[in-house]
Amino acid sequence: MNRLRLTALTVLLALATVTALLVPSAGAQTDEVEWVMAEREHLTLWHTQGQVRADDLADAGQGAYDLVSDLIDASVDQHIAIIVWPQGADPADESAYPEGIDGDSLVLHVTRNASSSVRSAVTNALISAAAAPHGEQVPLWMRSAMGFWSRGPLPGFYLRRAGSVVLFDHEEFYSFEQLETIPSTWQFQAKYFGQAGGMLAWMIQDWGPESLAELFRLTGQGVDFYDALEQVYGIPREQFIDEFTDNAERALLLLWPYIEAQDRPFYETLNLNHVVMIAAAIPVLVLFFFIGKRMFYD
Repeated sequence: MNRLRLTALTVLLALATVTALLVPSAGAQTDEVEWVMAEREHLTLWHTQGQVRADDLADAGQGAYDLVSDLIDASVDQHIAIIVWPQGADPADESAYPEGIDGDSLVLHVTRNASSSVRSAVTNALISAAAAPHGEQVPLWMRSAMGFWSRGPLPGFYLRRAGSVVLFDHEEFYSFEQLETIPSTWQFQAKYFGQAGGMLAWMIQDWGPESLAELFRLTGQGVDFYDALEQVYGIPREQFIDEFTDNAERALLLLWPYIEAQDRPFYETLNLNHVVMIAAAIPVLVLFFFIGKRMFYD
């Protein structure tokens, strides 16, 4: 019995010692975070992985600001402060903010060390400013498409996927209801972002950026986004996806001349009667084969 008590006491002392050693080390790691700053015309970015990385991300954010602000004729009145948080950090902890953030700045929190995340944060800020005070009316697919466009109107995997939906796979595009949720698997994400980016490319090609800016202006005045979409583009909500489907091939081929339209797979052109006739003929042919074999070779 005494031996069991001694063992238990030893285990408790060991746990207490380990805890005492780990807690200070965790606090030391938090205190050792060194923020570096990169300042641009419309934004300042803080990062913890060196000046070179901070400059790269700041360039991406400023580039997104320039492209998107020109596209939708919008600007953010406040200077933007972007904090790219290290893994495991808590953006809600204001005591962990880097020093030097102006209280009048618009603070944007980025939790992924990726240029796409920085561009999307800046793009969303511009969309909210363009449609203020009703920025929440702008649907997710439009925000996703604008985030993709913020890297520049260049060919990319996702938009090529949108082209392949029409040109190669002959699938149906997502409805507006389906576009309210981003798929969890990458194959369907490619289709999702491809369709969103393809619709934005089509809208810009056929109606110009002025119409896009008008869409956000009407939304900011309190008009429902899809009602504003119909007012600006003359297409009712229930017909918009069909209209895009009819024009997607032309719009996408303008972006990628090397994508060649292909004929539909042969099995999609088969008549059901033909399939039934072929299926019924197979056992008849097999029967004739064995009859002939019996008559001429046995």
